[in-house]
Amino acid sequence: MTDLKNAFYNPFVLRFPPGVLSSHAVVIMRRFILILSFLLCSFTAAAADNQTELQRLYSALNMLNQEQQATHQQFQMVQEMLRSNSKTLCAGQSNLMPSRGEVPNYDDVIAAQKSVIHREEGLYQQADQLFSKYGQLEEQKKPLQERIYNLTISK
Repeated sequence: MTDLKNAFYNPFVLRFPPGVLSSHAVVIMRRFILILSFLLCSFTAAAADNQTELQRLYSALNMLNQEQQATHQQFQMVQEMLRSNSKTLCAGQSNLMPSRGEVPNYDDVIAAQKSVIHREEGLYQQADQLFSKYGQLEEQKKPLQERIYNLTISK
């Protein structure tokens, strides 16, 4: 009777009446329960590792997205500067017309045109670099996105 009373107080202890199970069967059952508990712990640890890796991947992806957004904003600014520069070039040609009877100095006009053209070439080069950087950031994001996809599918 004390065995049944103790079994109610400790639900994790399996007790059978004498003669129902051999001592060898009890040992096997206890080992089986022990192995199951280890497996459960390992699955829990693997899930925690996956969650940690997912958090790390999401933060890296977020960082790349922010850098890509900043690159895009810089690209838009360079495009606006190119538009402004081309307006300056067109306005400079209208300034070539004599005003108040004065003819502009030829060397000054050529120097101003060369300056505008040189600035435009630099802006185009900068726009190309930013466009290339944007593409490189996109390529860096792909493996992270694939790994995130694989981890979320395996859950």
